[in-house]
Amino acid sequence: MANRTPLYEMHGALNARMFEFGGWEMPLWYTSIVDEHMTVRNAVGIFDASHMGKLLISGKECVKDFQSLVTRKLEKYAPGRCVYAHLLDGEGRIIDDMIITMISSDRLFVVCNAATRGKVVDWISSNSPRFDLKDVTMEYCCLAIQGPRMVELLDAVLDKSKDPSPLDMRRYHACLTKLTLPRASREKMDEFSWARGIAIGFDSPGIPAVVSRTGYTGEDGIEIFAMREDTLQVWKSLLELGKTHGMKPIGLGARDTLRLEMCYLLSGHDFDGSQTPLEADAEFAIDWDHEFVGKERLEEQKRSGGYRRLVAFESVGKGIPREGYRLLSSSGKIIGSVTSGTMSPMLKVGIGMGYVPEEFSKPGTEIAYSVGEKSIAARIVKKPFLKKR
Repeated sequence: MANRTPLYEMHGALNARMFEFGGWEMPLWYTSIVDEHMTVRNAVGIFDASHMGKLLISGKECVKDFQSLVTRKLEKYAPGRCVYAHLLDGEGRIIDDMIITMISSDRLFVVCNAATRGKVVDWISSNSPRFDLKDVTMEYCCLAIQGPRMVELLDAVLDKSKDPSPLDMRRYHACLTKLTLPRASREKMDEFSWARGIAIGFDSPGIPAVVSRTGYTGEDGIEIFAMREDTLQVWKSLLELGKTHGMKPIGLGARDTLRLEMCYLLSGHDFDGSQTPLEADAEFAIDWDHEFVGKERLEEQKRSGGYRRLVAFESVGKGIPREGYRLLSSSGKIIGSVTSGTMSPMLKVGIGMGYVPEEFSKPGTEIAYSVGEKSIAARIVKKPFLKKR
């Protein structure tokens, strides 16, 4: 049976179209994918992302130990920083991508993908037993608030009595704060004790939460991690406050089209355990100045070159690329397949990503994709399709 977030019944009350994703029953859309997509681009939307895996790593040397498993040198990042990283197998292939939040010198908070959570937990547990790993996926929610009107909405909700306030944070930073809302839970979030931290009087009104300036849309936004018992209160309060800011609930359908316009990777699609970060065009997520599982194979691949590349392309002819469609050279030779594709609500053109040989990866290269016996002209373009806003 699929898992359900604390908001499952609320999604039903909002007439969401539900579907199974990564072992969870999640909302695909409430109104339509395009309507919700444009809401996030033009106003602000709220996502239930509680299906994402949430792990706590702790131990005296956990930062050094954990960084030996991932592509980032974590010890160079201060508490409060959020770091995008890849977890690799011994052959340098991506097991999962994740956001690692530096809580303190002996504690990390890891957000991984829902479908790969079990694999991630097993791999970490079997490869570095010197720290403690606690799976807290079912204990905390994750609500993402994304869009250009996010700041004006959350200005009324986030505790600004401390300096800096959550809205003063730069992107890819996080803090422990309070939401100025009535509480459902009386539990403390003691696991999130910040070295640089923010002292919180938990006996005073408000909901404790970790707030990070992160997201999966390309828009300014935050992600809120609160106790499971407080999820419904936070969701309902934010939706009510958001009415005057154009806020709507957003399903995973729009989450997918939003991330694709930014060329963000989707686990199980743009990587499935057979690609390396170099092939996935994610060398930016590698800190080469530390040792980690899979590094030797990546160095060998980088020296040798000639590996396939994940590219972005847009339709020249009329058509919408879909996952699994074949990618063709201008002469009609099969050179790869589409890993992600959609009609861009912003660009009004079919866009997609897929792996092709290096010689076809340069922006401007003319290719095509096949739909049955029909081929649609396309062109390799520079990533992302839209600039981060």
